[in-house]
Amino acid sequence: MEVAVQAALLTVLLIYAALRDVKTREISPYLCMGVALLSLLDFQAENLLGLGIPLILWLTATYICPEKLGGGDIKLSASVSLVIGFPATAYGIIIAFSIVVLIYFSLKPFSQKGEVRNLSLPLAPFLAVGFLITYFMKIGGYIL
Repeated sequence: MEVAVQAALLTVLLIYAALRDVKTREISPYLCMGVALLSLLDFQAENLLGLGIPLILWLTATYICPEKLGGGDIKLSASVSLVIGFPATAYGIIIAFSIVVLIYFSLKPFSQKGEVRNLSLPLAPFLAVGFLITYFMKIGGYIL
């Protein structure tokens, strides 16, 4: 029962985060705290290892591309990692970034010189898709 409630609430909160990120380019810290609190419905200590993934994102945002990755995306990834754990978080981010890359390259032929390079996409919708895919795979028994 707790997993069903957690799944429904996580889905609603991630969709809301995606919509807010598209509209305002911000993800509320309160929303991230709400997602993190969902981990208490089905807490597993090994899910704390998932916090290593947002650390990698933070390092990427700080040193490689500081203007492309926002703090809200990192906080959202950290809060989701408490719910879904390390492997699902890693797979979710891989799925999200893969979708972003596919969209980037699909837009490239239709753009004028340099327009796509300056394109800034909100990341939360892609993270939501990746995290929800891996979360439902996990509760369905497909991720180790």
